[in-house]
Amino acid sequence: MARGYGQIEASCLILTIALAATAASVFCVRAHAAPAEGELVLRMLGSAEGTGFAARHAAIQDAREDVIWEILKTKIASGDLRPFRSMVRSADKYITRVVELHLDSEGGQTRVEIDAYVDIQAVEHDLATLMLPRLATPPTVTCLIALEDDKGELYLEEPGLAESTLAEGLKNLGLVPSTHLETAAQFSPDHLRAALTGDLEKAAAYAKESLADAVVIGIISTERGPDLDNAGTAKTRVTLDARIFRGSDGDLLEAFARSAAITGNDPVACQEEAIRDSAQKMLGDITVATVLSVLSSQKRDEVLITLHNPGTRSRVEAFMSLLDQDTAVNSIEESFFSERLARLRVGYDGPMAYIVDKLSSHSYENCTVEVQNVIGREMNLLMVPVKGAAE
Repeated sequence: MARGYGQIEASCLILTIALAATAASVFCVRAHAAPAEGELVLRMLGSAEGTGFAARHAAIQDAREDVIWEILKTKIASGDLRPFRSMVRSADKYITRVVELHLDSEGGQTRVEIDAYVDIQAVEHDLATLMLPRLATPPTVTCLIALEDDKGELYLEEPGLAESTLAEGLKNLGLVPSTHLETAAQFSPDHLRAALTGDLEKAAAYAKESLADAVVIGIISTERGPDLDNAGTAKTRVTLDARIFRGSDGDLLEAFARSAAITGNDPVACQEEAIRDSAQKMLGDITVATVLSVLSSQKRDEVLITLHNPGTRSRVEAFMSLLDQDTAVNSIEESFFSERLARLRVGYDGPMAYIVDKLSSHSYENCTVEVQNVIGREMNLLMVPVKGAAE
């Protein structure tokens, strides 16, 4: 009998340990499933032909790729996702972990349901990097950065070091930046102060007036630490708090804060170096937000056409005349013309393949067009003289 009790006690002990292990396991799964900072969780279904381990792996991969497709759909207004297939094929680069929720097989098909944890910042960075050189025109950015003194007063320099650093850095990255000088002249000091200190309505009005794709509005604050060695050496910390607005409608896109600290004897030199460092740290954030803003604002019923080397206005007019004859085209607007470059905004909501074929199958005053690229609802066309034809 004692032996039986011992067996029961041992069994109970094993069961207790098993239950404890199960509870710990469940706890670990739940803790593991909590998204980290910068992660986005999407639930997705995937399927594949066949059964077994290989089919299960293929179904999970199908779900992974669909996760990236769905994210891209929310970022790109044009609806044409073909240029981004390389990102979808690299889904594993962006999905940091997967929790398998359900698996079943029926009729020779394997289906899975997963929670995918996505490094959304990596997706946005690669999307912006891929698209920036392919945009018909480089995005434009205006910067409005004020310097805050130790009493909380704001000063707009002509332009300040932060604005100049941002402008130089953004230009090197392929954007078209400008400082606040031209736009700010149209607003009162009270309006600018309100926009800088958090008034979204005032900031939106400023952003829309700039006519830029994105507007960076921020404040530089400075802290000087205590003397470290009784010789005037101290740490100077600068923080750039900035918000990025879309120029077309004034919507707030992102908010960032970047800091830099410099230790030295000269407070002015330390502050200047820290301002440069904090501004440079924000260049990537601004670039990504600006490119994504341009992509999200591209209209599905509008096509942006850039004509390279049109030569004459009459040639551009012949090009526009062909478009105007098509009943699918609702409007044509010439936004810029020079002998080297012309830009048109065309109201058209049909398939891009149709309009590309139409434009490339005609000649325009002894010139044809070669398609350089078509990205979303934007196309770059090169006008090339017909061989043997006189200009």
